[in-house]
Amino acid sequence: MQPWTVRDVMTNEVLAVDYETPPADVVKTMTTYDVSAVAVVGEYDNVLGIVTRSDVLNGIDMRLADRPSRLPWRRPVVTPAWIARSAGEMMSAPAMTVEPDATLAEAGRRMRRSSVNRLLVAGPDQRLLGIVTAADLLKLHDRPDEEIRADVRQALAPLSTSDIAFDVHDGVATIAGTVADAPIADLLGPVVRAVPGVTAIRNEVIITAPPTLSAAPAVRQPHRPHHDWWPTRRPQRESRPTAALVARH
Repeated sequence: MQPWTVRDVMTNEVLAVDYETPPADVVKTMTTYDVSAVAVVGEYDNVLGIVTRSDVLNGIDMRLADRPSRLPWRRPVVTPAWIARSAGEMMSAPAMTVEPDATLAEAGRRMRRSSVNRLLVAGPDQRLLGIVTAADLLKLHDRPDEEIRADVRQALAPLSTSDIAFDVHDGVATIAGTVADAPIADLLGPVVRAVPGVTAIRNEVIITAPPTLSAAPAVRQPHRPHHDWWPTRRPQRESRPTAALVARH
C-alpha cells in the first residue's frame, strides 16, 4: 500500500486574488466564503503569496474619527484606514507550498516547522493546484472502522499472510495468527501502523518456526603431507675410519 499523499486530502477549489486586488475586495472575499486565507497568484496562476487574517489586520490602521460625536454617551467612531494598497502589499511571501505528491508526514512536518496550519499546493512550475490544512490531516484519524479495515487488508495483501486475522475497533487494530517467517512477522506492525486512522496496535502474532542458528564456519586445517606418498629421509650411518687410516696410526 502506497503512503497517502497531499493529493488525497487537499481541497482543489481554493480562493485566489490578483496582486493588484484592493484590500477591501480581499476582505469581502474572505468574509463571503468564510475562509481565513486567500492565495495571491500571478498572470499564469503561479503562486506569489498568501493573505491571512493576520495580514489583513496588519494592513489596517484603526483611527478615531476626525470629528468626535456630539453625544457624550456614544462610543468614539473608529474608521479603518488601509496601510496597504493591494493584496500584493498585504500578502506573506513567499508562501509556504507543498507538492501534491508529497506524503502527509512531509506536509505535517512542514506545517510544524513553519508554525502554520495551511499549505498551498503547487506543482513544480509553482502553479496553484489547491490547499491542504491541518484539519485535513486530522480528519484521517477520525475515519470509520470499515474504511480502516479495507486499507489494512490492502496493506497486508503483498505479504501473503493467509494465516493472519485482523480487526479494527475504534481505531485500534488487532492482528493475530501464526507466521513461519520471522522477517514477515516483524513487518506486520509497521505496515498496519502506517494505515491512516490506526491509533494503536495489538500484536498477537506467533512465530511458529524457531530461529535458525548459523553453523560455525569450518576451520581450515593446515596442509600436512601424507606419509604414504611423502618421501622419507633415511638416517645417516655413523662414519667409521677406514682400514687404511687405522694402519697409519
